[in-house]
Amino acid sequence: MDQFFQQLVNGLTLGSLYALIAVGYTVVYGIVQLINFAHGEVFMIGAFGALTTYLLFFDDQTGVWILPIMLVGAMIASVGTAVAMERVAYRPLRNAPRLAPLITAIGISVFLQEFIRLFYEDPGWTVPVAAAIAVMVAYLAGAKLAPVSLNNPLTKWTDRSPLITAPAVALLVWIGTRLAERELSFLATAVVVVGGLVLGTAAGFVVARLTGGAERAGVLLRPLAVTAVITVVGMEIFWLAFKELIATIEWPSAKLRIPFPQLDVVSGTALEVAGVTIQRSAIFTIAALVICSALLWYFINRTRLGRGMQAVSQDPDTARLMGINVDRIIVVAFALGAALAAVAGISQGLQNNNIEFRMGFLAGLKAFTAAVLGGIGNIQGAVVGGLVLGVVEAMATQYIPGQFGGGSWKDVWAFVILILVLVFRPQGLLGARVVDRA
Repeated sequence: MDQFFQQLVNGLTLGSLYALIAVGYTVVYGIVQLINFAHGEVFMIGAFGALTTYLLFFDDQTGVWILPIMLVGAMIASVGTAVAMERVAYRPLRNAPRLAPLITAIGISVFLQEFIRLFYEDPGWTVPVAAAIAVMVAYLAGAKLAPVSLNNPLTKWTDRSPLITAPAVALLVWIGTRLAERELSFLATAVVVVGGLVLGTAAGFVVARLTGGAERAGVLLRPLAVTAVITVVGMEIFWLAFKELIATIEWPSAKLRIPFPQLDVVSGTALEVAGVTIQRSAIFTIAALVICSALLWYFINRTRLGRGMQAVSQDPDTARLMGINVDRIIVVAFALGAALAAVAGISQGLQNNNIEFRMGFLAGLKAFTAAVLGGIGNIQGAVVGGLVLGVVEAMATQYIPGQFGGGSWKDVWAFVILILVLVFRPQGLLGARVVDRA
């Protein structure tokens, strides 16, 4: 009997991890009817985001108070990746045939794996990423301040070109200066900022004058100046952090398994309860699932934004007519799923004591299986499906005799369950049957 309860605890721990990831699949699917096969890599990047936060600020420390900050770092990495993925890769394909975003998701999955594998140990890649982020943030700020419309379907890129030119020229000024001299005095830095501001604004003003006339250039002068100054100031702040923090750390190679920080309270000696061994990381994982599920339920059912998500999932066109910003709801769905995946990434690191760039592939497939098992698009179903899948894997490992049992067969039985569900109950355990009407 002790063995049964031990496997039950192991299964619930594993199932809680699957459920945290599966909720991300099902939230996105419920809103945009998209199977995001890159979600496993969002989970992986959450783990690397937590590790990066630890290496930057807390290397060799083990206090449990570090965990909330690691959670924030993981969520920033995962949510940033998911939101950028939605904006760059999925939004342009929203009205395309369903095969197009599916193939795109697989491509993004491979890209993110290889990106982490090749560039994690080299801090230099953060410079071009920071430059791209600075230009994007500057453009968004300028577009927010612009007193004229930039969304005319026929002329939108012409209208936006001044607000793209200004930060781009300011960035070129900053890059040229830093290539010539990496160490600058405070006065020289101020000159670079002012020079980037003046030249970027002037370049944007000229483009605005050529594309829209003198009147349009005049009203865009203030937004152009804002985009230029945000770019150079943002890059200067990043450069200071890069020199003083990022470049001083010896980053581990992601081509090998990387030891994950082990913190007090949530890792260490296992607990013995009535003959059952319970790992501290298992308690953290199960507690994280309970807390995250409760918060997600409250958000969806008790907040204005959550009710907007429900409306969009039922009928996006009608929701748009009722004044709901569908694009924002979709971004929120991606962000929510990514935040839960980040928590799962930390849980995985604490349980396995290490992380690697390939960890998201199989975990993502298992989470997809859990989402289908519970009913794709049903959040409660994703949680139930994850727990059921974890328990079935643990029990199959222990109780199936002969050559078809043991830990090496647990993945086989997981996908056998997926096939059986798709054949006999394709709507899942808690999913509602959907009837297509002509």
